[in-house]
Amino acid sequence: MSLTQRSTAILSHLVKAKTFVSVEELIEKFHISRRTIYYDIEKINDWLKKNNLPAVKHVRSAGFMLEEEAINKVPDKLSFLKTDHYEYSAKERKAWLAICLMTRDTPLFLEDLIEIFQVSRNTMLDDLKGLKTELKRFDLTLEAKRKHGYVIVGKEDDKRKAIVHYLQHVLPNQNWQLLLTKIPLILNAHNDGLDLFDFEKMKTVQKIISDSEQELSVQFTDEFLYSLAIRLLLFGKRVSQGKKITIDPVEKDVLAETKEYVAAEKIAEKLSTLFEIEFPEDEIFYITKHLLSSRVQFSGDLQLDAHTDARILADVVTEMVTDFQKYACVFFEDRKEMEKNLLLHVKPAYYRIKYGLEFESEMTESIKEQYHDIFVITKKCISHLETVVGKHVNDHEIALIAMHFGGWMRKVGIKPASRRKALLVCTNGVGTSRLLLHQLEGLFSTIDLIGSVSLREYQQQHWDVDFIISTIPLEEKEIPVYVVSPILTEKEKESLLKKVVGLAETSGKQKSSIDALMEIIQKHATVHDQESLLRDLKQYLYKPEKVGKEIGKPKLRDLLRQENIQIKPEVSNWQEAIRTAAEPLREKGFITPGYIDVMIDNLVKIGPYIVIAPKVAIPHARPEDGVNELSMSLLKLEKAVSFSDKADHDIQLVIVLAAIDGETHLKALSQLTEMLSDKKSFTKIIQAKSAVDIYNVITAFSKE
Repeated sequence: MSLTQRSTAILSHLVKAKTFVSVEELIEKFHISRRTIYYDIEKINDWLKKNNLPAVKHVRSAGFMLEEEAINKVPDKLSFLKTDHYEYSAKERKAWLAICLMTRDTPLFLEDLIEIFQVSRNTMLDDLKGLKTELKRFDLTLEAKRKHGYVIVGKEDDKRKAIVHYLQHVLPNQNWQLLLTKIPLILNAHNDGLDLFDFEKMKTVQKIISDSEQELSVQFTDEFLYSLAIRLLLFGKRVSQGKKITIDPVEKDVLAETKEYVAAEKIAEKLSTLFEIEFPEDEIFYITKHLLSSRVQFSGDLQLDAHTDARILADVVTEMVTDFQKYACVFFEDRKEMEKNLLLHVKPAYYRIKYGLEFESEMTESIKEQYHDIFVITKKCISHLETVVGKHVNDHEIALIAMHFGGWMRKVGIKPASRRKALLVCTNGVGTSRLLLHQLEGLFSTIDLIGSVSLREYQQQHWDVDFIISTIPLEEKEIPVYVVSPILTEKEKESLLKKVVGLAETSGKQKSSIDALMEIIQKHATVHDQESLLRDLKQYLYKPEKVGKEIGKPKLRDLLRQENIQIKPEVSNWQEAIRTAAEPLREKGFITPGYIDVMIDNLVKIGPYIVIAPKVAIPHARPEDGVNELSMSLLKLEKAVSFSDKADHDIQLVIVLAAIDGETHLKALSQLTEMLSDKKSFTKIIQAKSAVDIYNVITAFSKE
């Protein structure tokens, strides 16, 4: 049996785990059935046998684990995995198929493609049919000429957008060495002696890009560094084949004003020497687009360029943060720093969307699922960016920005105490690392996470920490390294907790149990490594009381109860509207009278920021301004009351929120947003004659 993309991923996960991985953890992580897991383990064992390695150990109550010999040798074996030992998924095949056809100077025949991908004739025909449909989104056509083979027809700019898109489907998050061994086999096969991919040139291009970081005062994410190197290598080959890009003259004037253009000139000069060709001016502008669209780990210079599009991004960020605070009903303590860091994400996102180089990630669905509330609110704020760029923003880009907001939510709450120190190594960029840090801080109450660094930062200096958590495999030095996914599943959280607990001293009941077990084992067996056995026992016996749900998030109907809903004919002014709406919460002691005063004072100082939609206002203040219990109340007015001189600030629904922190209320708030966005439901509330009628609508939107 050959390894597939999924079975390779499962094998890599077992290598990283270095301990038992339960079936439940694999089901949750890979979204597959129990039967499929056992089928993939069978494939893995077949591959291990062919490579003279011990099979995967299986203990029914514990799960699967690789033996030490396999853990040590599998990574190298995977690095030299040949194409005939690797089974591509349909998605991977289509991506490589597109890249193959667009990186050659001559067409390919069906027989050539069958030989390259080692699939049947029918499978290849199905892949070609699927690719033909997909290419339409790039205004490209897949043509089949009987005597000339298959060729992709269209504009060069569209072909390169397609190359960038399909590279995201085949570039791995972690095992770059595996990719670099596959690329030459795929791209150089049947190429009439023309070497489309040269490993030494690849390393040189990486160095050229790294050199530009200093000039731009940025540090690219490791992921983007490798991705851009491969892009430039492929684009350079296209230039050498006479396939050149054309940039609009007006666009050139705008791009020429950026510091990225200066860096692109130097990159193009070095690439000209490397490829022994002259890079035309338009190609320099094209490289500029990719630099502007880059994902960065750090930027020492967040000043925007002088041209109009870039200048207004600062205003876009301000409006997005204002909206996020409004919809999430939170206050960011250091708003200036928040906006500065958000700009680091929004600026390249703007250029990616503008130039059709949008980011795609398999993590997006995990983010949408595990951080649903934050994603929904971010999506509501994204209209400011869409207005400026003049295009729709896809969910992948929204998820990146949502990760940034999610990372900052912790700043509104309380940080847990910590005793031991840990470092996070993350190659996926600032947004991902912030969100992962947030997850880890919620998971460990006694761990001080000192921050997040890139792979290169980690390699360049010594870190004084007790252990390291990384999104990629690292060489273990004198301290343990735990490899995790950028978005942790519940089972992965539990597994990580067990591993960290294995480092700690045990006490009480668990210590007695482990000591007793050690005595029994030593009585009947010879223990060769007592320390490792003790650690594994602690990991296996540890049962975390609570994983994943750091804070319970109640549904809308649990907060906005029927007894807190009022219907009144009218009030004299907006101040009375807020006081009347808040009265049920004050009566029950959920808020203090001072909280009501602060809500009104905030409106006087800041203006009607609480008006979130026509006819709707959500007054709120900080938790420390007088909140005793998480709660909400609603006042519906038959006659609207004005919150300002503007007509669209005439309000009929006043919903008071009393939040206890920055996130516990988010589920209820996202459900409220969905309810108010539904025209039919909103009309029902406005026309309701009783609190029961309104509560029935609320209940309909209060689902898991």
